[in-house]
Amino acid sequence: MKCMKKIACLVLAGIMSITLAQPMDVKAASSTISFGTEYTETNTRGAWNYSSVTNNFPEGENCRTINTESAGRIIITGSSNADVRIYLYDSYGGSEIQNKSTSKGRFTISANVTAGAHYLKLWDTFGSGATVKYNVTFTPNKIFTKKKGLAFNKENTEYLLGCTYTTATNNCKSSENCRKIVIPRGKKKLKITAYGLGEGNSDVRVYIYNSKGKRVLANWSVCNGKKTKTINVKKGTYYIKFWECFGDNTEFHYKLKVK
Repeated sequence: MKCMKKIACLVLAGIMSITLAQPMDVKAASSTISFGTEYTETNTRGAWNYSSVTNNFPEGENCRTINTESAGRIIITGSSNADVRIYLYDSYGGSEIQNKSTSKGRFTISANVTAGAHYLKLWDTFGSGATVKYNVTFTPNKIFTKKKGLAFNKENTEYLLGCTYTTATNNCKSSENCRKIVIPRGKKKLKITAYGLGEGNSDVRVYIYNSKGKRVLANWSVCNGKKTKTINVKKGTYYIKFWECFGDNTEFHYKLKVK
C-alpha cells in the first residue's frame, strides 16, 4: 500500500513538473485578452472572414477585447502557420491596426493607442485552418507622467499619441503634449540627440518653450536617422513638445545633455 502511494506521488509530481515547465496555451476567442498570456487560436468554423474583420463593431464570433488604462503602445507578437491579417479598432470604431499580415512564421505588430477598450479581429485569407499563437503586451505612454524635469544623459522614449500640430504649436503648458526641462544655474547649451522608429518614413518635429511661453526651438525635424541640435539656454524651466508630422506609430527616442 505504501509502495502504491509512493508511485502515485511520483506520478503526480511528474505531471506537475511538466505543467510548470510547459504552460498551457489558452484559447481566446470572444474574450478579454490578458497581457503577457500566450493564446492559441484556430479558425475551425470559418469565423475569421473578411466581412467580420471589416466590421468595426464588437462582434462575438471574431472579436477579442483589449483594455488599456492609459494611452500607450500595444504590441502583438507570435507565430502563424498561414497568412492571417490582424485588425484592431478602438471603442469608437476607429482603426488602429488594419490589414497587417502575420505571413507564415514569426510576426510582431504594434500600434499606439488611447485609453479604453480595443477590439482585436483576425482574417484567415485562405478561408479556414489557420492557427495563430500570440501574446499581447502594453507599454503606457510616458508623456505627462513626470512632474519633475527630464533627466539629462538618459534616453527617453515617447509614443507620441496626442502629439498633434495644434498641441505642439500651442505655447501653453499642456497635459496632452508637454515635458519639463529644468536648466541649472548659469547660461548653458542644451544638446538634443534624437531619432524616430516607425512604420514608413517618420518625421517628428520638436518645439521647446521657456517658462514665459517664448519659443526657443521651432519645428525641428527629426527624420532619416539620428539628428542632433544645440540651443542656448539660461537657468529656468523649459517645456519640450512633439508633433508627428509624418509616419505612423512612431517610437521617438531622445536624449538631453546640458553643458
